[in-house]
Amino acid sequence: MFYKRPLLIIGVGIVGCSSQDSTEVVGLAATPAPETPGSEAMPGAEAEPGVGGDGSGSMAGDDETPARFVLASITIDADGNRVSYAQIVDDLSGDFDNSRAIEAPGNATFLTRGSDFFYGLAESPTWVRYSTEGGSFTETGRLSFANFGLTFMDFSNVIVDDDTAVSVLTAQAVAVVWNPTTMSVEGTIDLSHLVRDGYSLEAWTVVAHDGLVYVPGRWADWEGGRILQRMSLTVIDPATLTVVSVAEDDRCGAGGQVTFDSRGYAYMMGDGRNQMMQVFSASRGETVVPNCLLRIAPGSTDFEEDYFFEIPELTGGLDSMTEMQSATLSDGIGFALMEYPDRISPDLDQVNFEHWDTPAYKMWRIELGDTPTAEVVEGANFSVVGFSPASVAGKLYNPESADGSASSVYEIDPATNTATPRFTMAGYFAGLLPLTE
Repeated sequence: MFYKRPLLIIGVGIVGCSSQDSTEVVGLAATPAPETPGSEAMPGAEAEPGVGGDGSGSMAGDDETPARFVLASITIDADGNRVSYAQIVDDLSGDFDNSRAIEAPGNATFLTRGSDFFYGLAESPTWVRYSTEGGSFTETGRLSFANFGLTFMDFSNVIVDDDTAVSVLTAQAVAVVWNPTTMSVEGTIDLSHLVRDGYSLEAWTVVAHDGLVYVPGRWADWEGGRILQRMSLTVIDPATLTVVSVAEDDRCGAGGQVTFDSRGYAYMMGDGRNQMMQVFSASRGETVVPNCLLRIAPGSTDFEEDYFFEIPELTGGLDSMTEMQSATLSDGIGFALMEYPDRISPDLDQVNFEHWDTPAYKMWRIELGDTPTAEVVEGANFSVVGFSPASVAGKLYNPESADGSASSVYEIDPATNTATPRFTMAGYFAGLLPLTE
Protein backbone atom coordinates (compact mmCIF):
# COMPACT_ATOMS: atom_id res chain seq x y z
CA MET A 1 0.00 0.00 0.00
CA PHE A 2 1.06 3.57 -0.48
CA TYR A 3 0.60 5.90 2.45
CA LYS A 4 1.60 9.54 2.19
CA ARG A 5 1.49 11.98 5.04
CA PRO A 6 -0.75 14.66 3.39
CA LEU A 7 -3.58 12.15 3.07
CA LEU A 8 -2.92 10.64 6.48
CA ILE A 9 -3.19 13.99 8.16
CA ILE A 10 -6.66 14.63 6.78
CA GLY A 11 -7.72 11.10 7.64
CA VAL A 12 -8.64 9.92 4.15
CA GLY A 13 -8.16 6.33 3.07
CA ILE A 14 -4.85 6.32 1.33
CA VAL A 15 -4.41 3.61 -1.18
CA GLY A 16 -5.80 1.71 -4.07
CA CYS A 17 -6.53 -1.75 -2.77
CA SER A 18 -5.74 -5.17 -4.05
CA SER A 19 -8.93 -7.09 -4.47
CA GLN A 20 -9.01 -10.76 -5.27
CA ASP A 21 -11.74 -13.29 -5.63
CA SER A 22 -11.82 -17.03 -5.87
CA THR A 23 -11.78 -17.15 -9.64
CA GLU A 24 -10.28 -14.48 -11.76
CA VAL A 25 -10.43 -10.95 -10.44
CA VAL A 26 -7.64 -8.92 -8.94
CA GLY A 27 -7.39 -5.25 -8.23
CA LEU A 28 -5.05 -2.95 -6.44
CA ALA A 29 -3.72 -3.49 -3.56
CA ALA A 30 -3.86 -2.44 -4.34
CA THR A 31 -3.93 -3.69 -4.05
CA PRO A 32 -2.86 -3.79 -2.77
CA ALA A 33 -1.62 -6.12 -3.25
CA PRO A 34 -3.37 -6.74 -0.36
CA GLU A 35 -6.46 -12.52 -0.24
CA THR A 36 -9.02 -16.53 2.18
CA PRO A 37 -10.57 -19.55 3.83
CA GLY A 38 -13.69 -21.58 3.38
CA SER A 39 -15.82 -24.68 3.65
CA GLU A 40 -16.40 -24.94 7.39
CA ALA A 41 -17.30 -21.25 7.31
CA MET A 42 -19.89 -21.60 4.60
CA PRO A 43 -23.52 -20.95 5.58
CA GLY A 44 -25.42 -24.19 5.99
CA ALA A 45 -22.35 -26.23 6.88
CA GLU A 46 -22.71 -28.52 9.88
CA ALA A 47 -19.68 -27.10 11.65
CA GLU A 48 -19.69 -23.89 13.63
CA PRO A 49 -19.27 -20.91 11.30
CA GLY A 50 -15.61 -20.05 11.25
CA VAL A 51 -12.51 -19.40 9.23
CA GLY A 52 -10.74 -22.07 7.26
CA GLY A 53 -11.65 -25.04 5.14
CA ASP A 54 -10.16 -27.18 2.46
CA GLY A 55 -7.95 -24.47 1.02
CA SER A 56 -9.58 -24.79 -2.38
CA GLY A 57 -9.75 -21.06 -3.04
CA SER A 58 -7.70 -19.71 -5.89
CA MET A 59 -6.26 -16.32 -6.61
CA ALA A 60 -7.17 -14.08 -9.48
CA GLY A 61 -6.29 -15.67 -12.76
CA ASP A 62 -5.28 -19.05 -11.34
CA ASP A 63 -7.70 -20.93 -13.55
CA GLU A 64 -7.28 -18.94 -16.71
CA THR A 65 -4.42 -17.15 -18.41
CA PRO A 66 -5.33 -13.49 -18.93
CA ALA A 67 -5.82 -12.41 -22.53
CA ARG A 68 -4.96 -8.81 -21.69
CA PHE A 69 -4.33 -6.67 -18.65
CA VAL A 70 -5.27 -3.32 -17.23
CA LEU A 71 -2.12 -1.58 -15.99
CA ALA A 72 -2.83 1.11 -13.40
CA SER A 73 -0.52 3.86 -12.25
CA ILE A 74 -0.65 6.94 -10.06
CA THR A 75 1.51 10.02 -10.33
CA ILE A 76 2.11 12.48 -7.49
CA ASP A 77 3.44 15.97 -8.16
CA ALA A 78 5.56 18.12 -5.88
CA ASP A 79 2.46 19.52 -4.19
CA GLY A 80 1.05 16.06 -3.47
CA ASN A 81 -1.60 16.17 -6.20
CA ARG A 82 -2.45 12.74 -7.58
CA VAL A 83 -3.66 11.54 -10.96
CA SER A 84 -4.75 7.94 -11.63
CA TYR A 85 -4.22 6.22 -14.98
CA ALA A 86 -5.42 2.94 -16.49
CA GLN A 87 -4.39 1.44 -19.82
CA ILE A 88 -4.90 -1.86 -21.62
CA VAL A 89 -1.75 -3.84 -22.35
CA ASP A 90 -1.31 -7.10 -24.21
CA ASP A 91 2.23 -7.97 -23.19
CA LEU A 92 4.08 -7.48 -19.91
CA SER A 93 7.31 -6.17 -21.37
CA GLY A 94 8.86 -2.88 -22.37
CA ASP A 95 8.35 0.59 -20.95
CA PHE A 96 4.90 2.10 -20.44
CA ASP A 97 4.06 5.78 -20.28
CA ASN A 98 0.53 7.11 -19.76
CA SER A 99 -0.08 8.44 -23.26
CA ARG A 100 -2.63 5.68 -24.04
CA ALA A 101 -4.29 5.67 -20.64
CA ILE A 102 -7.60 7.00 -19.45
CA GLU A 103 -7.15 9.21 -16.41
CA ALA A 104 -8.99 10.58 -13.44
CA PRO A 105 -7.89 13.05 -10.77
CA GLY A 106 -6.99 11.73 -7.35
CA ASN A 107 -6.20 8.30 -5.94
CA ALA A 108 -8.65 5.97 -7.70
CA THR A 109 -9.33 2.30 -7.05
CA PHE A 110 -9.74 -0.48 -9.61
CA LEU A 111 -11.36 -3.88 -10.22
CA THR A 112 -11.80 -6.20 -13.20
CA ARG A 113 -14.12 -9.08 -13.98
CA GLY A 114 -13.97 -10.91 -17.31
CA SER A 115 -13.59 -8.15 -19.90
CA ASP A 116 -15.07 -5.45 -17.67
CA PHE A 117 -12.98 -2.83 -15.89
CA PHE A 118 -14.34 -0.90 -12.91
CA TYR A 119 -12.85 2.52 -12.14
CA GLY A 120 -13.61 3.76 -8.61
CA LEU A 121 -13.29 7.52 -8.72
CA ALA A 122 -11.53 9.68 -6.15
CA GLU A 123 -13.46 12.91 -6.70
CA SER A 124 -16.92 11.37 -6.59
CA PRO A 125 -18.19 8.17 -4.92
CA THR A 126 -18.80 6.45 -8.23
CA TRP A 127 -17.94 3.20 -9.94
CA VAL A 128 -17.54 3.60 -13.70
CA ARG A 129 -17.73 0.34 -15.65
CA TYR A 130 -15.93 -0.02 -18.97
CA SER A 131 -15.98 -2.82 -21.50
CA THR A 132 -12.50 -3.61 -22.82
CA GLU A 133 -13.62 -5.74 -25.75
CA GLY A 134 -11.64 -4.88 -28.85
CA GLY A 135 -8.78 -3.50 -26.79
CA SER A 136 -10.31 -0.14 -25.90
CA PHE A 137 -12.35 1.32 -23.04
CA THR A 138 -16.07 1.81 -23.65
CA GLU A 139 -18.17 3.08 -20.75
CA THR A 140 -21.13 0.77 -20.07
CA GLY A 141 -22.52 1.88 -16.73
CA ARG A 142 -22.15 3.85 -13.50
CA LEU A 143 -23.08 3.29 -9.87
CA SER A 144 -23.02 6.12 -7.33
CA PHE A 145 -22.54 5.61 -3.59
CA ALA A 146 -23.45 9.22 -2.79
CA ASN A 147 -26.46 8.09 -0.76
CA PHE A 148 -24.05 6.55 1.76
CA GLY A 149 -22.45 9.90 2.50
CA LEU A 150 -19.21 9.35 0.61
CA THR A 151 -17.33 11.97 -1.36
CA PHE A 152 -14.88 9.49 -2.91
CA MET A 153 -14.89 5.76 -3.60
CA ASP A 154 -13.39 3.93 -0.62
CA PHE A 155 -10.54 1.48 -1.12
CA SER A 156 -11.81 -1.83 0.31
CA ASN A 157 -13.46 -3.60 -2.61
CA VAL A 158 -13.75 -7.09 -4.04
CA ILE A 159 -15.79 -8.81 -6.73
CA VAL A 160 -17.11 -12.17 -5.52
CA ASP A 161 -18.86 -13.41 -8.69
CA ASP A 162 -20.65 -12.07 -11.77
CA ASP A 163 -23.53 -10.76 -9.68
CA THR A 164 -21.86 -9.90 -6.38
CA ALA A 165 -19.32 -7.32 -5.28
CA VAL A 166 -18.61 -5.85 -1.86
CA SER A 167 -17.34 -2.38 -0.97
CA VAL A 168 -16.45 -1.72 2.66
CA LEU A 169 -17.10 1.91 3.60
CA THR A 170 -14.82 2.52 6.55
CA ALA A 171 -16.12 5.89 7.75
CA GLN A 172 -19.69 4.58 7.64
CA ALA A 173 -18.77 1.14 9.09
CA VAL A 174 -20.90 -0.65 6.55
CA ALA A 175 -20.29 -3.16 3.75
CA VAL A 176 -22.27 -2.42 0.60
CA VAL A 177 -23.19 -5.43 -1.52
CA TRP A 178 -23.66 -4.47 -5.17
CA ASN A 179 -24.19 -6.18 -8.50
CA PRO A 180 -21.43 -5.54 -11.08
CA THR A 181 -23.68 -6.82 -13.89
CA THR A 182 -26.72 -4.62 -13.21
CA MET A 183 -24.70 -1.86 -11.45
CA SER A 184 -27.17 -1.73 -8.59
CA VAL A 185 -26.94 -1.91 -4.79
CA GLU A 186 -28.33 -5.16 -3.38
CA GLY A 187 -28.03 -4.51 0.37
CA THR A 188 -25.75 -3.60 3.27
CA ILE A 189 -24.04 -5.32 6.20
CA ASP A 190 -23.58 -3.47 9.48
CA LEU A 191 -19.93 -3.32 10.59
CA SER A 192 -20.41 -1.05 13.59
CA HIS A 193 -18.45 -3.54 15.72
CA LEU A 194 -15.36 -2.17 13.95
CA VAL A 195 -15.84 1.37 15.27
CA ARG A 196 -13.26 2.44 17.87
CA ASP A 197 -13.62 5.81 19.59
CA GLY A 198 -10.75 8.13 18.72
CA TYR A 199 -9.55 6.02 15.80
CA SER A 200 -10.25 5.84 12.08
CA LEU A 201 -10.94 2.40 10.64
CA GLU A 202 -8.75 1.20 7.77
CA ALA A 203 -9.78 -2.03 6.06
CA TRP A 204 -8.18 -2.22 2.64
CA THR A 205 -7.23 -5.62 1.41
CA VAL A 206 -10.55 -7.42 1.50
CA VAL A 207 -10.65 -10.76 -0.30
CA ALA A 208 -13.31 -13.28 -1.32
CA HIS A 209 -13.25 -17.05 -1.09
CA ASP A 210 -16.05 -19.59 -1.50
CA GLY A 211 -18.65 -16.83 -1.46
CA LEU A 212 -17.47 -15.21 1.76
CA VAL A 213 -15.58 -11.92 2.13
CA TYR A 214 -12.75 -11.41 4.62
CA VAL A 215 -12.26 -7.92 6.02
CA PRO A 216 -9.06 -7.04 7.93
CA GLY A 217 -9.44 -4.20 10.39
CA ARG A 218 -6.86 -1.73 11.60
CA TRP A 219 -7.24 1.55 13.47
CA ALA A 220 -5.21 4.77 13.30
CA ASP A 221 -5.28 8.11 15.06
CA TRP A 222 -2.99 10.14 12.84
CA GLU A 223 -3.54 13.43 14.64
CA GLY A 224 -2.70 11.84 17.98
CA GLY A 225 0.09 9.63 16.65
CA ARG A 226 -1.45 6.31 17.67
CA ILE A 227 -1.94 2.95 15.95
CA LEU A 228 -4.15 0.55 17.88
CA GLN A 229 -2.26 -2.61 18.88
CA ARG A 230 -4.84 -5.07 17.63
CA MET A 231 -5.32 -7.69 14.93
CA SER A 232 -8.83 -8.07 13.54
CA LEU A 233 -10.57 -10.22 10.94
CA THR A 234 -14.28 -10.02 10.13
CA VAL A 235 -15.88 -12.61 7.82
CA ILE A 236 -19.09 -11.58 6.07
CA ASP A 237 -21.59 -13.39 3.84
CA PRO A 238 -22.86 -11.14 1.05
CA ALA A 239 -25.57 -13.66 0.09
CA THR A 240 -27.31 -13.42 3.47
CA LEU A 241 -26.07 -9.91 4.36
CA THR A 242 -24.66 -11.15 7.66
CA VAL A 243 -21.46 -11.15 9.70
CA VAL A 244 -20.25 -14.76 9.97
CA SER A 245 -17.46 -14.31 12.52
CA VAL A 246 -15.11 -11.80 14.14
CA ALA A 247 -11.62 -12.57 15.47
CA GLU A 248 -9.46 -10.10 17.40
CA ASP A 249 -6.10 -10.31 19.16
CA ASP A 250 -3.90 -7.67 20.80
CA ARG A 251 -0.51 -9.40 20.77
CA CYS A 252 0.58 -7.18 17.86
CA GLY A 253 -1.13 -4.68 15.61
CA ALA A 254 -2.55 -3.64 12.26
CA GLY A 255 -2.87 -6.89 10.37
CA GLY A 256 -3.63 -6.84 6.68
CA GLN A 257 -4.65 -9.35 4.04
CA VAL A 258 -5.40 -12.93 5.04
CA THR A 259 -3.87 -15.87 3.23
CA PHE A 260 -4.02 -19.55 4.07
CA ASP A 261 -2.51 -22.93 3.42
CA SER A 262 -3.88 -26.06 1.77
CA ARG A 263 -5.23 -27.32 5.10
CA GLY A 264 -7.41 -24.24 5.53
CA TYR A 265 -5.42 -22.45 8.24
CA ALA A 266 -5.84 -18.70 7.83
CA TYR A 267 -2.76 -16.52 8.46
CA MET A 268 -2.57 -12.81 9.23
CA MET A 269 0.60 -10.80 9.80
CA GLY A 270 0.83 -7.47 11.57
CA ASP A 271 2.81 -4.63 10.04
CA GLY A 272 2.11 -1.97 12.69
CA ARG A 273 0.47 0.06 9.92
CA ASN A 274 3.77 0.34 8.12
CA GLN A 275 5.82 0.42 11.32
CA MET A 276 4.11 3.59 12.57
CA MET A 277 2.81 1.76 15.64
CA GLN A 278 6.45 1.19 16.56
CA VAL A 279 7.61 4.69 15.55
CA PHE A 280 4.91 6.43 17.55
CA SER A 281 5.52 4.25 20.60
CA ALA A 282 9.28 4.87 20.50
CA SER A 283 8.73 8.63 20.21
CA ARG A 284 6.81 8.56 23.50
CA GLY A 285 9.30 6.31 25.25
CA GLU A 286 6.85 3.41 25.34
CA THR A 287 7.56 -0.29 24.80
CA VAL A 288 7.99 -1.11 21.11
CA VAL A 289 6.10 -4.27 20.14
CA PRO A 290 7.41 -6.13 17.04
CA ASN A 291 5.03 -7.30 14.36
CA CYS A 292 3.83 -10.88 14.52
CA LEU A 293 2.26 -13.75 12.59
CA LEU A 294 -1.02 -15.27 13.86
CA ARG A 295 -3.41 -17.86 12.49
CA ILE A 296 -6.94 -19.21 12.79
CA ALA A 297 -7.55 -22.96 12.60
CA PRO A 298 -10.07 -24.42 10.13
CA GLY A 299 -13.59 -24.15 11.52
CA SER A 300 -12.53 -21.81 14.32
CA THR A 301 -13.47 -18.18 14.81
CA ASP A 302 -10.53 -17.04 16.96
CA PHE A 303 -6.79 -16.66 16.61
CA GLU A 304 -4.93 -19.61 18.10
CA GLU A 305 -3.48 -18.86 21.54
CA ASP A 306 -0.48 -21.14 20.98
CA TYR A 307 0.44 -19.85 17.52
CA PHE A 308 2.56 -16.70 17.78
CA PHE A 309 5.73 -15.76 15.91
CA GLU A 310 7.39 -12.36 16.03
CA ILE A 311 8.56 -11.41 12.54
CA PRO A 312 12.15 -10.53 13.59
CA GLU A 313 12.46 -14.10 14.88
CA LEU A 314 11.89 -15.34 11.33
CA THR A 315 14.09 -12.84 9.47
CA GLY A 316 17.17 -12.57 11.64
CA GLY A 317 16.09 -9.28 13.17
CA LEU A 318 14.21 -7.45 10.41
CA ASP A 319 10.61 -6.42 10.99
CA SER A 320 7.77 -6.23 8.46
CA MET A 321 6.98 -2.91 6.81
CA THR A 322 3.95 -3.91 4.72
CA GLU A 323 1.09 -6.35 5.07
CA MET A 324 1.59 -9.94 3.99
CA GLN A 325 0.18 -10.79 0.57
CA SER A 326 0.24 -13.87 -1.61
CA ALA A 327 0.40 -14.82 -5.25
CA THR A 328 -1.99 -17.73 -4.78
CA LEU A 329 -4.46 -17.60 -1.93
CA SER A 330 -4.14 -21.16 -0.64
CA ASP A 331 -0.52 -22.12 -1.31
CA GLY A 332 0.70 -21.24 2.19
CA ILE A 333 3.21 -18.66 0.93
CA GLY A 334 3.18 -14.98 1.85
CA PHE A 335 5.27 -11.99 0.80
CA ALA A 336 6.04 -8.71 2.55
CA LEU A 337 8.56 -5.89 2.48
CA MET A 338 10.98 -5.96 5.40
CA GLU A 339 12.60 -2.85 6.83
CA TYR A 340 16.38 -2.52 6.90
CA PRO A 341 16.99 0.03 9.70
CA ASP A 342 20.68 0.51 8.86
CA ARG A 343 19.62 2.07 5.53
CA ILE A 344 17.53 4.74 7.27
CA SER A 345 19.34 7.91 8.31
CA PRO A 346 18.96 8.81 11.99
CA ASP A 347 18.39 12.39 10.81
CA LEU A 348 15.04 11.48 9.22
CA ASP A 349 11.87 12.48 11.03
CA GLN A 350 10.14 9.12 11.16
CA VAL A 351 7.20 10.47 13.15
CA ASN A 352 6.45 12.53 10.05
CA PHE A 353 6.91 9.56 7.71
CA GLU A 354 10.16 10.65 6.07
CA HIS A 355 11.55 7.10 6.13
CA TRP A 356 8.78 5.87 3.81
CA ASP A 357 10.47 7.71 0.93
CA THR A 358 13.83 6.05 1.60
CA PRO A 359 14.77 2.92 -0.41
CA ALA A 360 15.26 0.79 2.68
CA TYR A 361 12.81 -2.05 2.08
CA LYS A 362 13.16 -5.39 0.34
CA MET A 363 10.71 -8.19 -0.47
CA TRP A 364 10.79 -11.40 1.59
CA ARG A 365 9.01 -14.72 1.15
CA ILE A 366 7.33 -16.33 4.19
CA GLU A 367 6.56 -20.03 4.04
CA LEU A 368 3.59 -20.49 6.33
CA GLY A 369 2.73 -23.56 8.37
CA ASP A 370 3.23 -24.96 11.84
CA THR A 371 6.80 -23.66 11.87
CA PRO A 372 7.04 -20.71 9.45
CA THR A 373 10.28 -19.70 7.78
CA ALA A 374 11.33 -16.56 5.89
CA GLU A 375 13.96 -15.67 3.32
CA VAL A 376 14.68 -12.74 1.07
CA VAL A 377 13.40 -13.00 -2.51
CA GLU A 378 16.31 -13.68 -4.85
CA GLY A 379 16.69 -10.76 -7.27
CA ALA A 380 14.70 -8.29 -5.18
CA ASN A 381 16.14 -4.81 -4.73
CA PHE A 382 15.74 -2.05 -2.17
CA SER A 383 12.76 0.21 -2.76
CA VAL A 384 10.66 2.93 -1.19
CA VAL A 385 7.27 1.96 0.20
CA GLY A 386 4.86 2.19 -2.73
CA PHE A 387 1.61 0.59 -3.75
CA SER A 388 1.09 -3.09 -3.11
CA PRO A 389 2.09 -5.84 -5.54
CA ALA A 390 -0.58 -7.48 -7.70
CA SER A 391 -1.39 -11.18 -7.91
CA VAL A 392 -2.12 -12.58 -11.37
CA ALA A 393 -2.12 -16.20 -12.57
CA GLY A 394 -0.09 -17.51 -9.65
CA LYS A 395 2.64 -14.88 -9.82
CA LEU A 396 3.22 -11.74 -7.77
CA TYR A 397 4.01 -8.54 -9.66
CA ASN A 398 6.02 -6.35 -7.35
CA PRO A 399 6.90 -2.70 -8.04
CA GLU A 400 10.22 -1.21 -7.04
CA SER A 401 10.86 2.52 -7.17
CA ALA A 402 13.57 4.84 -5.95
CA ASP A 403 11.37 7.93 -5.73
CA GLY A 404 7.98 7.29 -7.36
CA SER A 405 8.70 9.04 -10.65
CA ALA A 406 9.06 5.65 -12.35
CA SER A 407 8.69 2.02 -11.34
CA SER A 408 10.30 -1.26 -12.30
CA VAL A 409 7.92 -4.19 -11.98
CA TYR A 410 9.28 -7.65 -11.14
CA GLU A 411 7.52 -10.99 -11.53
CA ILE A 412 7.99 -13.09 -8.41
CA ASP A 413 7.60 -16.84 -8.72
CA PRO A 414 6.57 -18.27 -5.33
CA ALA A 415 7.88 -21.73 -6.22
CA THR A 416 11.43 -20.60 -6.95
CA ASN A 417 11.43 -17.47 -4.77
CA THR A 418 12.96 -15.44 -7.59
CA ALA A 419 12.17 -11.97 -8.91
CA THR A 420 12.53 -11.36 -12.65
CA PRO A 421 12.25 -7.89 -14.22
CA ARG A 422 9.24 -7.66 -16.56
CA PHE A 423 8.60 -4.01 -17.45
CA THR A 424 9.09 -0.39 -16.44
CA MET A 425 6.52 2.36 -16.25
CA ALA A 426 5.91 6.01 -15.42
CA GLY A 427 4.83 6.90 -11.90
CA TYR A 428 3.89 4.49 -9.16
CA PHE A 429 2.69 1.04 -10.17
CA ALA A 430 -0.86 0.88 -8.76
CA GLY A 431 -2.16 -2.41 -10.07
CA LEU A 432 -2.10 -5.11 -12.71
CA LEU A 433 -5.57 -6.50 -13.39
CA PRO A 434 -6.33 -9.48 -15.63
CA LEU A 435 -8.85 -9.36 -18.49
CA THR A 436 -9.92 -12.88 -19.36
CA GLU A 437 -12.45 -12.47 -22.15
